[in-house]
Amino acid sequence: MDKVKREGLYLQWVSLRLIERFINVLYPIDIPMLLRLLPNIGYVVPKKSLKGFVEPGEALAVKSNIELILNQDNKTLGVSGRDVSEVLEGFNELRSFWTEHLNPSPSAETHYIELGGEGIISSQNNPSRAFSEFWGRFDIMQKLSGIVGLDVTNFGFRLVPRNIEVNNTEWFDLRIQPQVISSANQYYINIVWRSKDMATAINNFKKVPETIGAVIREVERK
Repeated sequence: MDKVKREGLYLQWVSLRLIERFINVLYPIDIPMLLRLLPNIGYVVPKKSLKGFVEPGEALAVKSNIELILNQDNKTLGVSGRDVSEVLEGFNELRSFWTEHLNPSPSAETHYIELGGEGIISSQNNPSRAFSEFWGRFDIMQKLSGIVGLDVTNFGFRLVPRNIEVNNTEWFDLRIQPQVISSANQYYINIVWRSKDMATAINNFKKVPETIGAVIREVERK
């Protein structure tokens, strides 16, 4: 994020999550036991979480700025927050804890690790104008303008891997567009980035702010 700041952009995460999804038929972790033991590493676990009475969207457990993310239906476990380093630290701590103390199934296998997030990037340039000028470089926009009958542009873009099925474990989906209510000075970011390999996923996670900054610099390039 510091590099993005130095180059005239400021990235503020609204939400971030880092989760692990398991490929096992059954959930490989004793979740009730996990909830009972989490206070040992500083989590606050409401009593209704232990009783299974948590409302949809309500946190099962919280530690400072980190929340536990758990979905037994799709066999995911991870953390959410608003800071890359805090989320990464929380994810690593949680994973080390259940690995060491909960005797997970010997057949436990990771399907993929997934980063998800929404954020806002403030820019000294006008995002709406930047995208209009960016798409103006391509002849196809002139053809589309002729079809529609108005001078048109693309209000941002969405990048995904070429010719890779969306359900693949190696996948990303990066959306960048002007923030609708502040389109003169802010970009809206939405990202999903997953990988089966733990090291690759963590490395991508660390580089996300830099990657997004580089993409925006290309859009704003004159």
